[in-house]
Amino acid sequence: MSERAALLPSQSFGILPASPAEARRHAIYRLITRQGFVSVTDLAKGIGISDMTVRRDLEALVRDGLVRRSHGGATSAVEHPAVVPVEPSFAARRDLNRQLKQDIAAAAAAQVQPGDVIGLDIGSTVACLAAELAPLAGIEIVTNSMQAVLAMASPVQPEVFMLGGQLRPREGSLCGSITRQQLAGHWMCRVFLGASGIDEHGIYDYAPAEAEVKGAFIQRAEAVTVLCDSSKFGRRSFVRVCDFTPIGTLITDAAPPEEIRAALEQAGTEIIIAPSRAAS
Repeated sequence: MSERAALLPSQSFGILPASPAEARRHAIYRLITRQGFVSVTDLAKGIGISDMTVRRDLEALVRDGLVRRSHGGATSAVEHPAVVPVEPSFAARRDLNRQLKQDIAAAAAAQVQPGDVIGLDIGSTVACLAAELAPLAGIEIVTNSMQAVLAMASPVQPEVFMLGGQLRPREGSLCGSITRQQLAGHWMCRVFLGASGIDEHGIYDYAPAEAEVKGAFIQRAEAVTVLCDSSKFGRRSFVRVCDFTPIGTLITDAAPPEEIRAALEQAGTEIIIAPSRAAS
């Protein structure tokens, strides 16, 4: 998984409160699954916490069945690390691969035309797109993501319609039957979806309730675009949202692996590789 990220000051990208311990443990879990074994000392230095805090976090991850303690450190307890069994909070994900997400968001914003009604799903990449769309007058945005709304710097030029529903505080989103019912009253030119993972079988999400809202967005949109950075390739989580049949476009930062590329091409899904803006 790429570790390229451009960190922004916290005030420039609003988030809902989340547990620091939760974000820290997700970072530890990612390091262990990527490297196989990581010592307590290396984890403490890499994350900037004490050895004692690392040991407490490892004990919590052991209780969750995610890691195994080994002499001086820990190893992954997950047989298939491509399957991500826990949902990291928005706060834990918001700065991961930040520059890549901004590049993808800029490429996605280029698809939006004056007069469009746009659906915005949840996720940190979609929130980056919301920031790109904020200066555009003459469009309408329908979203269930509080993070997308928070990401739009004032003044916000589009007309924004916030869907109601049950709050998921870790994600800063609204979902459930109320959300789906309200979506049934909208028709959108294009919806932009986030994804927790993507493989040759389709796109994934951690939560059934969020996957159901994605499905409702798909049903109410003329065109569907998925925003997904390359760290998600080959990863799966709890719920498969759909195969590639309803997805018109995938915008990412690098060419997908062969098996995913072949499945996308078979479904007729366009692949757009976002140009990097890091040097500009």
